[in-house]
Amino acid sequence: MTKRFYSIIFVLFVSTFYINAQPLTVSKYETMLETANTAAENNDYLNAIEWFDKAYKENKDPNLQVAIGDMYMLLRDYPKAEKIYERVLKRDKNDEFFDLRLDYARSMKFQGKYKIALDELNTFISTTDNEELKNDAKIELKGILQLEKYPENIEASISFAGESINSPSGESSPALYSDGSLYFTSLNAKTPTVLDGTEGEYHAKLYSSSRTPDGTFSKPAALDEVINRIDFYNTGVSFSQDGQKMYFTRAKYNNNKMENSQIYLSKRMGEKWGAPYPIDAVNEGNRSIHPYEGELFGSKVLYFVTDIPGGYGGFDIYYASISGDKYGKPVNLGNVINTPKNEVSPFYNDGVLYFASNGHPGMGGLDNFYSEWDGSKWGEVKNMGFNYNSSYDDSFLRFSKSGTTGFLVSNRTHKDKKKFRNTETCCDDIYQIQIRDLVIDLRTIVNNEKGPLEGATVELLEGSKKTPVDSKTNFLSNEFKFLLDADKSYRAYISREGYYPDSISFNTNGIFDDYTVSKTVTLKPKPEAPKRIVSRNEPILLKSIFFDLDDDKIRSDAEPDLDYLKSLLDKYPDMVIELSSHTDSRGDNEYNKKLSQRRANSTKNWLVDEGIQPSRIKAVGYGETKLLNRCKDNVKCTEEEHQMNRRSEFKIIAGPQTIEIIDQK
Repeated sequence: MTKRFYSIIFVLFVSTFYINAQPLTVSKYETMLETANTAAENNDYLNAIEWFDKAYKENKDPNLQVAIGDMYMLLRDYPKAEKIYERVLKRDKNDEFFDLRLDYARSMKFQGKYKIALDELNTFISTTDNEELKNDAKIELKGILQLEKYPENIEASISFAGESINSPSGESSPALYSDGSLYFTSLNAKTPTVLDGTEGEYHAKLYSSSRTPDGTFSKPAALDEVINRIDFYNTGVSFSQDGQKMYFTRAKYNNNKMENSQIYLSKRMGEKWGAPYPIDAVNEGNRSIHPYEGELFGSKVLYFVTDIPGGYGGFDIYYASISGDKYGKPVNLGNVINTPKNEVSPFYNDGVLYFASNGHPGMGGLDNFYSEWDGSKWGEVKNMGFNYNSSYDDSFLRFSKSGTTGFLVSNRTHKDKKKFRNTETCCDDIYQIQIRDLVIDLRTIVNNEKGPLEGATVELLEGSKKTPVDSKTNFLSNEFKFLLDADKSYRAYISREGYYPDSISFNTNGIFDDYTVSKTVTLKPKPEAPKRIVSRNEPILLKSIFFDLDDDKIRSDAEPDLDYLKSLLDKYPDMVIELSSHTDSRGDNEYNKKLSQRRANSTKNWLVDEGIQPSRIKAVGYGETKLLNRCKDNVKCTEEEHQMNRRSEFKIIAGPQTIEIIDQK
């Protein structure tokens, strides 16, 4: 994606010299494009999206849409990236953007839409001539095909570490100290930082939090400025086995991209940590991160991550020998562990190396893996499997000495996560791991009348609670598994588009040994929506396309009707429509007419952005001239009654005499 993005920037700059427009428009467009490209090159993805979008409204160059999709992928806003990529590919009649299909497939894989991603990857592999991208696609494909072989890890309970630890902006590198306190990295912000001179100290810091009597964590406190140096991102904390050394990194970022980073060491001085110093031997390159002390060949070593020349590509895991206070030269762990992509967050425990990678076949982006040391070499790299991994990014897997508890870091969705940058998956959070001695689980099979039904969603609720404790959607299978607690009552709600939902109730009272609660649910299909024939000039209400008071922005709840209208325009390619917008009676008549015209234009622009020719849509704003109810000027009405008049409609004005539509009455 990065190589493609920079080629897109070049194409966009060259294209500005060939725009057939007035000089003022060209200047305006060039300024927007230059601002967008500068933001993108500086890794300021949010501003880049805003300016690429403005430039696209001036010049409908599909390269601009590709750039926006790439920015959303870098922000890990996969639903928006998927939508943008799909829009570009649907209009790409000459396969100019065929390579985009790989990232399109990834955007769906990272949302757990495995079956659709599988089809896209197979198509891409069988068609592309780009061997490098083909190999990338094969790794993504293999990760999906191996899903059935990954361990289920039903005994591993993964829970959100709580709001005292997790902020909306993201956390990483959890590390338990010998006194039971948790150290970790956090930006500790509720909203994105705007660098305008008033931002204050905004860099990531190292925090510590102690356990409370009820097993949760106390409000964390930032380590002092001896450790958290001002104007640096202080991250990647870990400890020596004897608890006398603390390793971490200090990094400089250019917005979302790390420019340089060095590994530091601080020694315990009584109740405090002493002044840290860089470990020069392991800081050969510009970016050394994620230190963790372990063993190799029977001796103490420091595992760490770097991208120094001579590796296998991206970030690789290295080790350096430790002899007292001296550290040896970096040694690459080899191509059993490292790949041409990225390997990060190493953790060593009793002969096993755990790490995260996006170069080995996996369930999502970064997955957690492990490899066992046999005394002379590393064994086959194995995926940790479900719970430890998801369709999103999972890393920093850490276990306690007993192996019964631990932590991991993930941007996976969770009911307790707070949105940041208007998405649930932009930022990482810390999750706790608890290995159960007593394993009680629910195994639910979802069928329809013909047999197994894929694509269902199962929500698990505990007792009388109304918020699910867990929710899963399975696009590849009809089987669901959930870990349960003993002596509790549960309900599970099963749903799928096109089917009536169903539910099951059960309890785990009196269970003292490992036990599986097995339930099979057969969903009944909903009847097809009735259809009817409509004729020219017959107004058809678009029921979900409403607008907020005094606003012309398309609401998110309008998309189902807009998608349906687009499907009708695709089905009847010679159809021309009048797309009308109406206001309620509040406000000045002339103002309402102008407002309704803007609303009609907004609706038209949405359809044009989806590939419909502008000449097929006549946008008309009628203001308050065609009210549907009694709510005229000076008539007291409820908000719901006024809302009825803030509507959109369409009618056929050319092309077919009649069309068939789904009746929404």
